[in-house]
Amino acid sequence: MLDRIPIPNPFGWEGLSTFSLLMMLAFLVGSYLLPRELTRRKLEPAHSDWLIFLGILGTLIGAKIFFIFEIWDQIFIDVPGYDGKFTYPLTHFDGFPGHPGLWSSLFSGGGLVFFGGLLFGLLFITLYFKYFKLDTGSYIDAIAPSMSIGYAIGRLGCFVSGDGCYGFATDAQIPFFVFNFHGAHPSGVPVWNTPVMESIMAFGYFFYFQYYARFQNFKKWSLAAQFFMIHGLARLLIEFLRVNKAVIPFTTPPQLVNIPDASGNPTFLTGYYWHGFSQSQYISIALILAGAYFFIKGRLWEKEAKTT
Repeated sequence: MLDRIPIPNPFGWEGLSTFSLLMMLAFLVGSYLLPRELTRRKLEPAHSDWLIFLGILGTLIGAKIFFIFEIWDQIFIDVPGYDGKFTYPLTHFDGFPGHPGLWSSLFSGGGLVFFGGLLFGLLFITLYFKYFKLDTGSYIDAIAPSMSIGYAIGRLGCFVSGDGCYGFATDAQIPFFVFNFHGAHPSGVPVWNTPVMESIMAFGYFFYFQYYARFQNFKKWSLAAQFFMIHGLARLLIEFLRVNKAVIPFTTPPQLVNIPDASGNPTFLTGYYWHGFSQSQYISIALILAGAYFFIKGRLWEKEAKTT
């Protein structure tokens, strides 16, 4: 993993963030594809710059807000000797000693939850459509391929930077699907490579949208509904392999340990980690159900009659 590309400078700056570079690449690819798809659909490509900008803005704001929700119980805790479970983190930038702070986490360079970015990005661009009285369904359908490849590239950024989007420990030896994670132990612990798995799936449905679905003349909103269902299902499944906190635990999660196993390698988890649906899984289920509802209700598998 390479978190940063070192660049000599007199200011003590650690260098370029590899995650930021790949996230920027994701938006650049989207900014290349989107205006061409809008033109092909006889929509207004001039809106693409604003849609990309609002997508970036919504992604950064929403991803940070949802990250705070994810670590809420680590920020607002009862610490002996400190008064105000809620007031202290609000009035101290770094929060309680030894715990993440509300403001330091909110304004840090890491800690992004994709679904927060997706939902806020969609909210911002939908408000843009409403303000300019644009055909929301047609524009959202046009965005589906760009969202897919943007997510695929962004997940590669998670892997390259080693930001922690990994799976639980495994003895499987599968190229690309397993890698040695060094965060828990210096010698590395083999874990499921969930960022790359998810990226492969996202590239898969990008090719589906880019080279097949968008040419099928499906009814309006069809590609949007399909994206919600496909992406929601992919994320729902991958979360069963990821190390992620359950919103409502069904069982007690295994503890992080570094005791050597029978082969001499340090164990990372004592067993299968999934212990209840995570925040991302609940959102995934909601996306699947919403997409399926509109897909079935609107009979969105049907195609519009071609006009000459």
